[in-house]
Order: sequence, then structure tokens, then C-alpha cells
Amino acid sequence: MALSVFVAGSRVAFARYLMQAPLFVAVGSGDAAWDSLPEPTPEEETQQLAALSQESALTNCIGVTRVRARSYMKADPNGDIILSDGSAWSVSSTETNTIRLEAKLDIGDATGDSVRETGVYLDTKINESVPAGQMFIPLADVASLGTLLQLHRFPPIVRDGTISQAINPYLEL
Repeated sequence: MALSVFVAGSRVAFARYLMQAPLFVAVGSGDAAWDSLPEPTPEEETQQLAALSQESALTNCIGVTRVRARSYMKADPNGDIILSDGSAWSVSSTETNTIRLEAKLDIGDATGDSVRETGVYLDTKINESVPAGQMFIPLADVASLGTLLQLHRFPPIVRDGTISQAINPYLEL
């Protein structure tokens, strides 16, 4: 019998690379038709996740925001970082195969849009005309989105210019 696996050390090495790599979080309006879809059965959800894993871009990208902070994470039943699945995590002082990104839409970012999807992109290229330090970059000012690493879809969040929004994806490798 012949077996091959992606070993734990390589997962940590890839996480170490991503901790230094140029990452952006893209936001998109997705498809308004998603709003009226019923909750999927467990079998349908499995099929949907399999289909999502083949995507290479957001459905309707609005723009990208810079990652403001990154940290390694570890599962911790007493941790203060609670994920949408209910699992608890904490920041790790040592390298792990899981990283957390911190990004944010400030009050005026993506105003007038309904955000239904986010994506973590590697090697995004921003037009040279964008001022250094500008955090949110509209799609028109993005030369290349790069490679989509993670895609997240959710019920719409209306961006009306009255609140900022934290976006904290985690990548478990």
C-alpha cells in the first residue's frame, strides 16, 4: 500500500509563510438571490461546501481591505476567541497551523452595498495610484486580486455608513 499525506510540520510552515505574505480580505455583494434560499440540510451543506471549495473568486467583489494584524491560534476550551461554529480558541505565542487575520471596514467603506461574502486573497496587486496606508481599496483600484485562499458567504450586512465592521477570518491549514 502507498500513502501520502500533508504532514503537520508542513502545515505550520505554510502558516509561517502566510504570516509574512501579502494578504488582503476582499468583500463582495454576492448574489441577492442567496437571501431567499432556505437553510440547507446537512447533506446539501456538504454539497455546497464541496462546490465552494472549487471557487476562484468572489461572485461580485466590491473591493479589498488590508489585513491589520495576524496571530497564530490554538484550540482552547477556555479561549476568548469564539468562532461561528462555537469552538473556542486563544492566541498562541508559538507557531501553529492556524492563523487569525484581523481586517476591518471603516465607517465609510463599501457604503451603500450589502456585503454577503468575504475572501482572503494572496498576492493582491494594488494600483500604484492608491495612497500608501489607504486601508480599503475599491475594486476599480485593484490591478489583480491574486489567489483566493478562503471564501466565506453569509446573510447580507447592509453597509449604510453608520458602523465599522470587523472581519476576522481564520485559516486552519
